[in-house]
Amino acid sequence: MHIFHFMNIHLDIEQLKSGGRLINHGGGWMAALIGRMLRDTDFTFTCASFGKTRRMLTSHDERIVSIVIPERGGLLACQELVKKYDPDLIHIHGTEGAYGLLSARGLLECPVVISLQGLLGPCSEWYHYFGDRSLMEIVRMHRWLEIPAMRGQWRGFIKIRKAAMREKEIISGNRFFMGRTDWDRAYLQSQNPSANYFHERRLLREAFMKKLWDINKIKRHRVIFTNAGHPRKGTEVVLDAIKVLKPIFPDIQICIAGSISHKNGYGRYLHKCLARLEGSAMELGRLNAEEMIKEMLLSHVFVSPSFIDNSPNAVCEAQIIGMPVISSYTGGVPSLIENKRTGLFFPTGDAPMLASRIREVFENDSLAVILGKQARIDAQRRHEPSAVINDIVKIYEDVLRLAS
Repeated sequence: MHIFHFMNIHLDIEQLKSGGRLINHGGGWMAALIGRMLRDTDFTFTCASFGKTRRMLTSHDERIVSIVIPERGGLLACQELVKKYDPDLIHIHGTEGAYGLLSARGLLECPVVISLQGLLGPCSEWYHYFGDRSLMEIVRMHRWLEIPAMRGQWRGFIKIRKAAMREKEIISGNRFFMGRTDWDRAYLQSQNPSANYFHERRLLREAFMKKLWDINKIKRHRVIFTNAGHPRKGTEVVLDAIKVLKPIFPDIQICIAGSISHKNGYGRYLHKCLARLEGSAMELGRLNAEEMIKEMLLSHVFVSPSFIDNSPNAVCEAQIIGMPVISSYTGGVPSLIENKRTGLFFPTGDAPMLASRIREVFENDSLAVILGKQARIDAQRRHEPSAVINDIVKIYEDVLRLAS
C-alpha cells in the first residue's frame, strides 16, 4: 500500500526515520508515526507540506519521499503531486491547512481520511483565543505599531477566524475522519452528521516510553509546562497561580519549555510578566525529546492550563513517564485524564483553583505518586506502538472498503 501524507510541518527524511527523537517542535509525533510504520509495515510513503520555497524540493529514500511544496503553488500543485505518485490512500493531518479542500472540492479521485488535531472553529472564539485577559491587557500584548499595522496577536486572531471558515468547508465536504477524543467527535458530528468517524490512538515519541518519573529524584516545588507563546495556552493563568503560591513555597519555580519571542509584542508582554516573579521563572527554550524528558524528570508536577485543546501531546508524554499532571477542564482533555485518579482538573482560567491543585501535589507525596502511576498505566495502554499501528492500518483498510 502506498500512503500519501499531507502534513502541516515539513519533516525531512532523516527526521521522519528518526521517530521524532531529534525534533524540538510539534511535529515529533508525526515522525514517530512514519518511523514506526516503516518498521512495522511494508507500506511506502510520500510526505508533503507547504514551505517557504520558490521551487518544489524533493528527497527520496527506498520507501519514502519527502516534498516541500511552494506556497504559491496552492492546491493545484498538491493535485499534480497526487496524480504523479498515485497513492492508494491520502492521509491528511489536521484541518488547519488547506489540504482538505482537495477532497472537499472534488479535486481528487483517491480516498482521503483526515486526522483531527486542533480544531480552528473553537480556537477562533474570542474567549478561547485571548483567554481571560481584559481588553487593556490584550492591548498590552502588542507593540504600539502592531495593532494599526494589523500584526501581532490581533492579526493572528483575524487569520484564525478566516482559517476557521475554511475548516468548516473541509469538515462538511469530506467523508472520513480520524479522532482521539469525545470532544473532537462531538464537534465533527455537529458540523457533518453523516461523516464516518474512526477512533485513533496517537503514537508518542519512543524516548518517553523508556523513562520513569521518581519523586525521590525531583527538584521540589518545580512546575513545568509547554507552549507559552500563545494566549490560549494559558501562560498568564499559571503565572497568576505561582504568585499565589510563592509566599507559601518561596522556592517555587515555573519552567517553560518552548520559545518565547523577544521581538513581538506578546513575547515582550510575557517577559514582563515573568520578571514580576522575581527569579521564580525559567525559560527552557526549544527542547528535543531527550531534553524534554530530562526537564520533566526534574519537575514536581506538569501543568496544562490551556483555554482550549483537543489532546495535547505534552500531557500524554507527562503521563507516560509517570509524573502527576494538572490540567484545565477543556476540549478533549477529559478523554485523557480521569480527575483524582490519573490527574487533577481545575476550572479553565481559574488561577486560585490551579494554585490549590498544585499545592495538593506539593504537600501530598502519596497523591503525586499514585496519580503518576495510574496515569502511566493508562497512557501505556493508550499509546502502545504496535496497537496504534494496527489500529491505523485497520482504519486505512476500512476507508478503502467504504470508499470503493
